[in-house]
Amino acid sequence: MDIDSKQANTVQALTEHTEDVALILMKNVEMVQERAGKLDDADERAEALEEASKRFEKTSIRLKRSYDEENSCCSQKKRKLVVVIVVGVFVITLIIVLLATGVIPMGSSSSTPPPMPTTPTP
Repeated sequence: MDIDSKQANTVQALTEHTEDVALILMKNVEMVQERAGKLDDADERAEALEEASKRFEKTSIRLKRSYDEENSCCSQKKRKLVVVIVVGVFVITLIIVLLATGVIPMGSSSSTPPPMPTTPTP
């Protein structure tokens, strides 16, 4: 082989190698473009999820306030009922104690007045 054929072989090998590198680069560029498209899609989805989460947060806050208002109304009614029951039990207990101690005379079937206490004479 003479020098010209060696150079021709080297040039041809370099040309093939350059073509291979060019193909690899083209594939890489295509892959980068595909990834860019996927990243754009992912970014759009992330923005949509962020908006949805903000709407969910606002809705949950409104719902919680509404629930708290309903519960406060019901709890006030429950408190009033408990107070009425406690006062009723207290009044009934007081009446029973007063009747048992004789402060309030028990009604009897006869309408005779109670006996008067007598004082002993010396």
